[in-house]
Amino acid sequence: MKIAIVIPDDFSIVWFSETLVKKLLKDNEVTAICDIHNGYESEYYLKIMKEWGVGHEYVKFYRFMNPLKDLLYIKNLYKILKKRKFDKVINIATKPNLFGSIAARLAGVKNITTCVWGLGLSFSDSRTIKAFILRLVATQLYKHSFRQSNKVWFTNKNDLEYFTSRAMIDESKTYLTRNYVNTKQFSPDCVSTVNSLKLKIDLGFLPKDKVVICLARMSWAKGIKEFCEASDILKDENIKFLLVGPVDEGSSDSVPISYLEKYNSNNNFKWIGFRKDVKELYSISCLAVYPSFYREGGYPRGLTEPMSMEKPVITTDSKHCSAAVDHEISGLLVPIRNSIALADAIKRIVDDEELATSFGIQSRKKAQRELDEEVIIEGLVNSIF
Repeated sequence: MKIAIVIPDDFSIVWFSETLVKKLLKDNEVTAICDIHNGYESEYYLKIMKEWGVGHEYVKFYRFMNPLKDLLYIKNLYKILKKRKFDKVINIATKPNLFGSIAARLAGVKNITTCVWGLGLSFSDSRTIKAFILRLVATQLYKHSFRQSNKVWFTNKNDLEYFTSRAMIDESKTYLTRNYVNTKQFSPDCVSTVNSLKLKIDLGFLPKDKVVICLARMSWAKGIKEFCEASDILKDENIKFLLVGPVDEGSSDSVPISYLEKYNSNNNFKWIGFRKDVKELYSISCLAVYPSFYREGGYPRGLTEPMSMEKPVITTDSKHCSAAVDHEISGLLVPIRNSIALADAIKRIVDDEELATSFGIQSRKKAQRELDEEVIIEGLVNSIF
């Protein structure tokens, strides 16, 4: 079977879809229709993808709504799908979900799977006219996409309930799982003590420093302001704050670089932008924080990866994040947009090594028990074939 995966870029294939792709490759020809992360000058992920045996068809991707660019995106997808005559299309992420099914049906593809891993800013609680229009347009596009799809995979039960309660999707088409993490790759001993210590020193930390990490895109809705303000509140404590993630270019919710640079000048704070060495960065931390109020997919990777590495975690009581953490067992939940509560929770865990160790052990157990990638993807593949 010839399968096309419509996805934003090669980074998304390598970082989010490895197990799915490798299972599909066993009996099928798989091609990714996507952009290249950071452009052709950086083909790091493209090379990995091709080494796995995944083919590539290039299409320019633009994250945000733009009628002209969206029509061009549909046209380019259609031309590729029509020419290559794929048997099945799998759409992953918001834009592919909204437009990939349209292009696939126009191209005559009869087997379409849509993967909803969160609804993002399109379904934020903002009450501005712009947000209302965006939500209205996205809702209608999702409704059409679901109608064209044979199977729709959700990782957030709240998103599934949102659409089924509005009769926007045939429930018999749906497949619900938790999100997932590769518990073998993200294990407590996946980074050697020597390499971990070297990285810690290279980043300017002392071996004894207690590092709290937050890995996210630089969007206000990810709780960046709260993480930064928590560092202000705890500036006199022996705690270092490490913020990792790219600027959210083009987004109305993007955190200005000037804001991040202001905090970067503080002794207890470091923002290092996008990094490939995620496991190594988690290894130097004593705690992972993800204070998001974004419309996540239910189990954000900023939580599941450190959990799998036996780290205690803190997130918000947002229903789009909170299921990942068992409060007072594997970590702590704090109110959204509450920097003081976040700071208090951070200090509590950092100051209590016994509690931190207990939370970390339970985090790992939860990841293995409920979020194991191999088990979840095996079930998904069986459901869509």
